[in-house]
Amino acid sequence: MKDFQPQGLANMAWAFAKLVCGNGTLLNSISEEVLRKIELCSPQNLVNMAWSFARMAELNVPLRDAISAAAIARIAQFQGQNISNTAWSCAMLQFFNEPLITALSKQALPTIGTFNPQDLGNTAWSFASLVVHNEPLMAAISAEAMRRLLDLQPQNITNIAWACAKLERADMPLFDALAAAAIWSMADFNPQNLANTAWAVATVCFHHAPLIEAISSASLPIISKFLPQELSNLAWAFAHFSYRDMPLLHAIASAALAKCDDLNSQDLSNIAWACATLGWRNEPLFDAISAGAIANIHESNSQDLANTAWSFSTLSFADRPLFQAISAASLRNLSAASPQDLTNTAWAFAVRSKRDAPLFDAISAEAIRRLKDFIPQNHTNLAWSLAVESFHDVPLLQAISAAAMPMMQEFNCQNVSNTVWALATMGRADVPFLDSMAAQALARLIEADAQDLSNTAWAFSVLEVTYSPMIHAISSAAMRMIRDLPPLPFGGSP
Repeated sequence: MKDFQPQGLANMAWAFAKLVCGNGTLLNSISEEVLRKIELCSPQNLVNMAWSFARMAELNVPLRDAISAAAIARIAQFQGQNISNTAWSCAMLQFFNEPLITALSKQALPTIGTFNPQDLGNTAWSFASLVVHNEPLMAAISAEAMRRLLDLQPQNITNIAWACAKLERADMPLFDALAAAAIWSMADFNPQNLANTAWAVATVCFHHAPLIEAISSASLPIISKFLPQELSNLAWAFAHFSYRDMPLLHAIASAALAKCDDLNSQDLSNIAWACATLGWRNEPLFDAISAGAIANIHESNSQDLANTAWSFSTLSFADRPLFQAISAASLRNLSAASPQDLTNTAWAFAVRSKRDAPLFDAISAEAIRRLKDFIPQNHTNLAWSLAVESFHDVPLLQAISAAAMPMMQEFNCQNVSNTVWALATMGRADVPFLDSMAAQALARLIEADAQDLSNTAWAFSVLEVTYSPMIHAISSAAMRMIRDLPPLPFGGSP
């Protein structure tokens, strides 16, 4: 190795990486020799070495640190591909070196014109994978991608869309352009491209019906080639848009059943959530999801557990072994649960009407600690669940009232009606809170449906709390709904 020049060493590493052929002894020898000759390495040598070791998932810390320092010193010589490949190498090894990342992003801005479509996609993907929010860089990548739109390949489109979604960057003009480019080249999209693009547009709430339809049409013939996570992401995205594509749902279910042993907890919960959100019961699929969820219960996080419980309850699947497993696992995971996980779990178990006192005790204790992070829907779901379970936790109910009062204007009509229904069911006449609820119900009455009106009127009557303006408004709204009902056919019955 001593006779090799830096370019020869970089080329040797690159060749083995290209073949994905790792040889520990050889790589150590290359690394040691590069460290001795690091000052002689050109930018291309440095980048090729970084790319090679990253591709082979070889974490050689001394070499990594030396390449980083040398790259920073030579950053002014870096062009598009150098910047892109270095960033990609860092992302593949999940190596965040702030001075290096800062140097790469600064050098990218004046040299963005030297980036080819692959460089643009890989750089965006790399910064997003490292969760680096750099708006000037992403804006430059977006502008250059739109300028080079006709040159973008499916992987470039997908990487840029995925990166924006990962970084919560809802650039609608960019997504409009990417959607057009994606539809144009949809025949060349592979399963990963299809699933990641669907996930990205759903995550940023970019509803583009022609793109969604194109993804569906392109996915159907190759659905058996989708990996478990790709099936999960595709199902999640379509459900997020409330897009009930029955041929695609059946295809996803069949593919998921064929790969059931390979689905992890998140895959299982996402597919269950998608089916429940779209209101689609498929017993063979849910039997398989149940078996898989129980088998993987110890690797499930709080979100997996909550979403699975919510999905089975929403579709009225009474699966006692599954709910027992979820209860036991949830007790171990509650401290890591988000407010939505906590309240969805409570809601799911309440819907089953099977009282689980230890779980509700634990949810109650954790909820009191986390109430400051709750949104109106969380307050409503928790109060409703406590009422259904006849779980009269007075300190928790008082805490819910106190935490909900300052955000009352964010409550929609359903939140109000379900919350006051819960209080009435438990006999909680908290007058100041109810006055605030009544005022909000009156303000949002135009959104109310018949169930909201009925629940609200019933609750205030049971609690004997009179709020005349609201009661008159509910009466008027109910009369309008009755007048708007279509007439029954002659001889018909209600």
